[in-house]
Amino acid sequence: MSGTRLFFTICLLVSAALVVAVSAGAMRPHPMSTEAAQGWDVWRATGCEGCHTLYGQGGSYAPDLTHIFAVRGEVYLREFWANPGAFHPGQRIMPAFGLTKSETDNLFAFLKWVGEQEPAQGWPPRPIRVNGGSPLSAPIVASAGGQDVPADPVARGEYYFKRPPAICSTCHSLELDVVIVGPSLAGITTRAATRVLGMSAESYIRDSIIHPGDFVVPGFPDAMQRNLGDTLSGDQINDLITFLMTLE
Repeated sequence: MSGTRLFFTICLLVSAALVVAVSAGAMRPHPMSTEAAQGWDVWRATGCEGCHTLYGQGGSYAPDLTHIFAVRGEVYLREFWANPGAFHPGQRIMPAFGLTKSETDNLFAFLKWVGEQEPAQGWPPRPIRVNGGSPLSAPIVASAGGQDVPADPVARGEYYFKRPPAICSTCHSLELDVVIVGPSLAGITTRAATRVLGMSAESYIRDSIIHPGDFVVPGFPDAMQRNLGDTLSGDQINDLITFLMTLE
């Protein structure tokens, strides 16, 4: 009996040690580089959380920035922070904080770190539909990434238009003559058919998504993100085009 009790005592001690070790590992914060930590200081010192959210926490006056570094990239953000008023003429704008190059680099490191953390992988969360409703009018099917996307190609294109990684709605309005950063896409199909001689509307829109610097609309900055051809699948690009082709 004494041997049996000793065996179970040892098992209990080993189990307890494993639980403590696993818990300690789970509770250990993800390492943050010195640059990212200094970027966090810049984030707080400039009061970014007063208007922006990270993982949905903070001020809701301006967009959530959980994935901003991956979605927009360093070139766009550096230009935007230097002169945010140039991107939103005549509308509410972010103040120009006059950050130094070092402060900007550290803020980049912090936002990049934010987007790489585990909570970011499930953000934004799956929308909750109340009383059988749906955030879009089309039927919903589950996607491989855990998000719900519509079954209809046009509705899927609208879905990607409004969500990362495309999130076109950050810069483009669907209302006539409403400018955010880029031109309004109301009636894009009609205009696209006449923009480049010999190029169809569909070809023009596709090229503008994959190679946005090829044809920049006069009067607008060449600031569209350059990596959509890499971050979007061929099917997602096709869905976006299908949706945009309905905007006559």
